Amino acid sequence: MSWHCRIYRSPPRFGFVSFHHVYFTFVPLLASIVFWVSSKSSFSISYVDSLFLVVSAMTGAGLNTVDLSKMTTWQQIMLCFLIFCGGSIWISVWLIAARRRSFQRLLSREYRDRPSAQTDTDSVPRPWRATFDDVSRGECPIDRNALSAGLGIQGGINGFRRVAQLRHVESESRSFTVPASVEKTSTGQDGGTADASVNEMQPICRIEYEALSILSLVVPLYLVIWQLFGCIGLGAWIANNRPAAAYTNGVNPWWLGVFNGISAFNNSGMSLTDTNMIPFQTAHYLLITMSFMILAGNTAYPVFLRFCLWSISRLLKSLPAGHAFTRWKPCVEYTLNYPGRVYHQLFSARHTWWLFSMVILLNGVSWAAFELFGAYNPVIQSIPSGSRILDGLFQAFAVRAGGFYVVPIAKLNIGLLVLYVIMMYLTPFPVIVTKRHGKISEQRHQGPTLHSSGAGSLEEEERVSLCKFITQQVRGLQADDVGVLACAVFVISSIEASNFSRDPVSYSVFNILFETVSAYGCVGVSTGARKKNCSFSGDWHDWSKLVLCIVMLQGRHRGLPASTDYAVRLADKVRHRSDQEGNETGSQKPVGVSFC
Repeated sequence: MSWHCRIYRSPPRFGFVSFHHVYFTFVPLLASIVFWVSSKSSFSISYVDSLFLVVSAMTGAGLNTVDLSKMTTWQQIMLCFLIFCGGSIWISVWLIAARRRSFQRLLSREYRDRPSAQTDTDSVPRPWRATFDDVSRGECPIDRNALSAGLGIQGGINGFRRVAQLRHVESESRSFTVPASVEKTSTGQDGGTADASVNEMQPICRIEYEALSILSLVVPLYLVIWQLFGCIGLGAWIANNRPAAAYTNGVNPWWLGVFNGISAFNNSGMSLTDTNMIPFQTAHYLLITMSFMILAGNTAYPVFLRFCLWSISRLLKSLPAGHAFTRWKPCVEYTLNYPGRVYHQLFSARHTWWLFSMVILLNGVSWAAFELFGAYNPVIQSIPSGSRILDGLFQAFAVRAGGFYVVPIAKLNIGLLVLYVIMMYLTPFPVIVTKRHGKISEQRHQGPTLHSSGAGSLEEEERVSLCKFITQQVRGLQADDVGVLACAVFVISSIEASNFSRDPVSYSVFNILFETVSAYGCVGVSTGARKKNCSFSGDWHDWSKLVLCIVMLQGRHRGLPASTDYAVRLADKVRHRSDQEGNETGSQKPVGVSFC
């Protein structure tokens, strides 16, 4: 009796991208109704403004059409909750949990369906749990001799047979064999599918289940610890050093610290003070803490997370042999070596360093420009020199993703504002490039194949692929993003034509472009309204606000992983089919593991 299994493309179904669109469409619609009816009679908020605020909070855009300090406490809590629920890390926690659960179901079913010949050692039924030790002890039904020799696998492109090339993830006491045909699923090749035997897939599924189990603990702890200690620190500092800034806006200092902390980590930029962070221009602790939270929650999240996993790996290696936690070492190493198979926001070491360099470069340019243009700006020169340097760094972090402002944006030099437009437009660009570049690198470094011609040609091919990749990314940005922004600016400018005729300076095309790019990049920096302490969009007509809501939603979906990305697909099901040797026919339906 023989067993056959192959991965096949599952039919279209409700996946991560579909869930993302539905989640960010219906939750704001429902929340906007609750927010609207919660308005107090003395400060009634229209439904359009309610919808705008809810969408802005949920997407992390951070733009506000009314003063947040005048809202009811319940409305402020709602916005804070929506900011948290719209964070990319929070959403990825549920994705990890869903993928882990799907692998658990798949492997549990696989364990129940084992042939009796392969379960002799398990004569006593026990609850199954996938561990790396199962693979090492031989409990996983894998034919190591077949793997070592290389398996001929029917399928692939145009029906040709492949030889499963093997790679090894070395650990101190054991090695884990990763078939190249399975590894290709992390690169998205052939729609994210590859042909592999059940012998290859079982150990891969088990180790990935354990890797997801580790991430299901590390990522939520990362999310909670950063925000918990950050909010406590901010609240305590404001309550003891600047309580007047909170009381002036009718807000409790501790509540202001909590709101600003959650807003900073989730890169919203909303604040309960009417003038945002301007009252805290000289608050060094506040600015430094929020700067780290801005980086940890978005742009530098892959860097921080990989550092955490690397630290855990080093800690586990320092433990003596036989320690209870040493069983997790191979799983952590697998996550670090093959991040594209486990988590879509985790990159390889090379590309994490590349992302780190881009973060330093882009923020450094914004910081230097702030100091350079500020030398001729009386608003910036009025800030003490020591605080001015820190304010420039904070504003650089905020304009990339944070959305806060420590100086009046409208009073900055026009050259600096143009640079800020570029930085807001490029907000997600380094992360996207790093991720997809990582996929190309993984595909090029799978090891020697039957058609490889040496290391020199491999390096040359990688350089050509990288150049082609960057060119395609730039063209893609120009085609997709610029088109969306151009249409939005045109429609909003047409709607606001009457306001432009009355006040061409305030309603200039540049100000509209600045606001639109800020919304599309989910940043939240704004030139401000004329007579209100809110964003420039607060002076717009209702139809313009609705258009900007669409822009914010479109920007929030920007840079989502493709539906074929292995790291966001669920282990749908495994089906085994027993065939009598010699009785197989081409018409028989193949059985396999489906990842959706």
